[in-house]
Amino acid sequence: MRDCCNMARPPLSEIQDQIRLRMQQRQMAPAVIEEYQRRAALVFHGATGKVDWNSIGDLQARDYVELEHLPAPGPDEVREDLSKLAVIKLNGGLGTTMGLTRAKSLIRVKGEYTFLEIIRKQILSLRAHFGVNLPLLFMNSFATREDTLREPGISEINRSVPGDIPPDFIQSMAPRIDAQTLLPVGDGSDESHWCPPGHGDVFLSLAITGILDRLLGAGYRTAFLSNGDNLGATVDPRLLRYFHANELQWVSETTPKTNVDLKGGVLYRKKAEHAPIELLETAQVPAERLPDFQNISRFGYFNINNLWVDLQALKDRLSGGALELALIVNPKRLGDQEILQLETAMGAAIGRFDRSRVMIVNRKRFAPVKDCADLLVRRSDCYTLHPDSWALERNPARSIAAEPIVSLDPVYKSVHDFESLTPFAPSLADCESLSVQGRIEFDQPTTMRGKVKLQAGPQGSRISAAGRSEFADETVTLP
Repeated sequence: MRDCCNMARPPLSEIQDQIRLRMQQRQMAPAVIEEYQRRAALVFHGATGKVDWNSIGDLQARDYVELEHLPAPGPDEVREDLSKLAVIKLNGGLGTTMGLTRAKSLIRVKGEYTFLEIIRKQILSLRAHFGVNLPLLFMNSFATREDTLREPGISEINRSVPGDIPPDFIQSMAPRIDAQTLLPVGDGSDESHWCPPGHGDVFLSLAITGILDRLLGAGYRTAFLSNGDNLGATVDPRLLRYFHANELQWVSETTPKTNVDLKGGVLYRKKAEHAPIELLETAQVPAERLPDFQNISRFGYFNINNLWVDLQALKDRLSGGALELALIVNPKRLGDQEILQLETAMGAAIGRFDRSRVMIVNRKRFAPVKDCADLLVRRSDCYTLHPDSWALERNPARSIAAEPIVSLDPVYKSVHDFESLTPFAPSLADCESLSVQGRIEFDQPTTMRGKVKLQAGPQGSRISAAGRSEFADETVTLP
């Protein structure tokens, strides 16, 4: 029986018709419309996006492979493998949680280099070192495409690549829907009426834009997908050789979970015979089971969204339509209205491929920027850019194994305010944790060691007011 909130819902046929008409306004492809209608139907029939916790089982020993145990391939093998590889970066985010209205990848992340510039240099370095012109593609959203292609070197990044491969393709758009009626909100005329359908959309977008066929036609066999804000996600020839040599269709990279990563998605198998590997995201976990989900003893590794997929296997599975990935119901508010965004995660596609593996990798392959605290860590001396590969790597001089835990006051939330308050990023190479409470301007070079807590005065403070430049295992209230 439907609950009281659902009693006012129109018939499913009307909901799906309204979704179809709304998406046709933006000229979405029929397959994209059908997929979003599928998600709406699931919610209509009671789906919440939450998993049955009692069905969650463990991975098997044969599911795991450790990257550090794989042999290094010879130069000829590397060149052969790279000649069949396409690199795809997700670049649809605006970084609204960081106060941005432009592509998040335009943020200056290390020195004067933005995410886009570092990614470009990573690919150019790989091409130069091995003499292979592998393609780089960005999955942009309608909001990020123009700014991205205007950046120097991006629009022509694949000019010398075989197969006439474009630099980008566009992610689909979907209507936000009213949480009670499941009808599209507004009239579709405002951007706030729309949302991205989750990065699981990447596979269908590759197909409907013709990019998938173009890549296969040019001889590319494998794609490496990763988030654009993870500059540790570079091509590893050992993993690529293992992928080809074992004729795999899918590999998901995971890394050991720490207390910083408690929200990271995990991989599992259901408690059923011949159950595939599946991805479990935080949003899919019932609230009362979050402590179990965050138990590092139970789930020792988390998915870092570095994914490898066989392109022909992907085409074969898309021949019947979308992959129908697990539903994620993302509740939001639009003014006073409760709304839903119906999403999927690209890592969930692991369950759609028979020959899959979970690759355990070093933490250096995961260096994302989700907020300004992450940005401070990346800009600090905790991380360096490798002089050859341009990978953003943990500084080998850092004496502490774990990344520093940085907590910044809400006054640092927007990139604009963050930039004005941190003209000098503090040294964190020997820092275990840094907590900043209140408005403190880092107006001079400083060094943080061990566990440091800084508190601003009532009107805000400058770090220089402390009269020194080093802080170690202490709590300091600044004047």
